[in-house]
Amino acid sequence: MARLGLAFHEDFIRHDAGPDHPERAERILAILEQIRQASWINEVEFVEPRLATQEEVALVHDKRYVEAMRRLCDAGGQYLPLMGAAVGPASYPAALRAVGAGLTLADGVMSGRWCMGFGLVRPPGHHAVYARPWGCCIFNNVAVLAKYLLTRHGLSRIGILDFDVHHGNGTEQAFWTDSRVLFCSIHQESCFPSDSGDWHDIGEGEGADFTINIPLPPKTTDRAFIDTLDRYADHAFRDFKPEFMLASAGFDGHWRDLQGGLNLTGQVYGEIAKRLRQWAEIAAEGRLIVMLEGGYDAAGNREGVSAFGDELMKGQV
Repeated sequence: MARLGLAFHEDFIRHDAGPDHPERAERILAILEQIRQASWINEVEFVEPRLATQEEVALVHDKRYVEAMRRLCDAGGQYLPLMGAAVGPASYPAALRAVGAGLTLADGVMSGRWCMGFGLVRPPGHHAVYARPWGCCIFNNVAVLAKYLLTRHGLSRIGILDFDVHHGNGTEQAFWTDSRVLFCSIHQESCFPSDSGDWHDIGEGEGADFTINIPLPPKTTDRAFIDTLDRYADHAFRDFKPEFMLASAGFDGHWRDLQGGLNLTGQVYGEIAKRLRQWAEIAAEGRLIVMLEGGYDAAGNREGVSAFGDELMKGQV
């Protein structure tokens, strides 16, 4: 049995966010190249992700929005100010397959085919909200995945760590009143979106205290990042005992990445991976799926993914 299922498809390269846009195919090709050179590559099974159905996407999104996006892309697409990027004919199938990557990996991990999964996808998803795209994201890949695990696989406690440099506002919105999902976003304060992700944003109703936001000041270093994550998230995930652990993985906190202002090195991503693995081992039998979000500097992506993958695979038997 392969230890890691890696979901990748050429559709993710075909999506075009616009001329000179930082969310471009080269960023995931750099990650793919790094993974192919990893010492643990023989323990990886590459899998073709399926297309999610509109009904599956609608676990999180308005059906009217999903259909409107299909029609827009089929008609040739356009630049969308809310998204800060363009969509075209290749964008809708890429977005469906990005969602489908998580669902494909979920079925494989739950069946015992793999211990863990990694979705090397684009467009990213964690900014997309109920009825609109936002911040380069069309559909919220990790949020649909969490809802799928709750509904299709009957789980009752899902943990999500979002470590992109930007706040995971769309995922937060999806589970704002849901006590079945413990969502934690550690991000640069007031970066994007500038008006979300504050400390006091903790959820409402049944979901109160099941959202954790950890905003960090610019220039935060590795040690400060990990110390803060341990202080505010470690005990929460341990007490919650997730039955499945998910991660929205952004490598744009790296010091080389111009889309953020943190001062992280690749080493911090190994420390993040170690904690994800530990949280997944508490009550989830190691079940973990990582979905790619941001990361816009090729060298920063390679360094971050190398440290992250080395640590993640180290812990498996």
